[in-house]
Amino acid sequence: MSNTYVPIYPNVDTPSHVPGTCQAVAAYPLWTKLEARDGRLWRYCKAGGVQLSAGLMGQMPAIDAKLENEIQTGHTTNIGDTSITVLVTTGSGLTPANLDGGYLVVEDVVGEGHSYKIATATWHTSDTILTITLDDPIRVATDATSEISLYPNIGRGIVVAPTTGTGYRVGVTNGVVTADNYYWAQRRGPCGMVVDTGDTIVIGEVVGMPATNAVAGTCGLVNFDGTNAQQLYGVAIGIAAAGETALIYLDLE
Repeated sequence: MSNTYVPIYPNVDTPSHVPGTCQAVAAYPLWTKLEARDGRLWRYCKAGGVQLSAGLMGQMPAIDAKLENEIQTGHTTNIGDTSITVLVTTGSGLTPANLDGGYLVVEDVVGEGHSYKIATATWHTSDTILTITLDDPIRVATDATSEISLYPNIGRGIVVAPTTGTGYRVGVTNGVVTADNYYWAQRRGPCGMVVDTGDTIVIGEVVGMPATNAVAGTCGLVNFDGTNAQQLYGVAIGIAAAGETALIYLDLE
């Protein structure tokens, strides 16, 4: 095993579980990178509350609008702060721990353009004010007019990418993933991926989210006429009929 993987993170050259398997207890921080010597690359993720099937694209859950473009009335920061409070809209249903390892982005007004990695988050007052600890100190002070957005860790709560995308694509499952378990999502290199029922893949074709997507998580032909907003996944290495599994060279990273 030590000759198979390139050490990217401590002990990941001998991973506690390999791609295609899953486990109930986290072995590494979410979004840790694992790379094989043949160029395949994975990121460490946690499935959401529904089991994930093999060979399908996963995505982050949709971001709650109550955590985006929030005006910080009554809440300011200073340069160098690493512990701050932020205001969000009541009723977001947020579990603060889901923000651990996520990101805070100043979207508008004072401080615009800056983003910070979140270390931890806890409720300060009910479900309206959060206390957030940052990995990176505040570089530009924000004021009560600043608008911020909060994003969870990219690898948390992964769901099968729906037929109409609602979140960032994290990678393909190499095996069945039990609900709420941890697994490696493949993002680069040769990978088996299920083809949509309405498409037939030909060697060398660019594939991605199908132009007419019938089955969640599948890949298909990409429409380049500008009428569909489609994410590219990679290039077909092997032929596969509709509803079967093709070998795709993923190129998400």
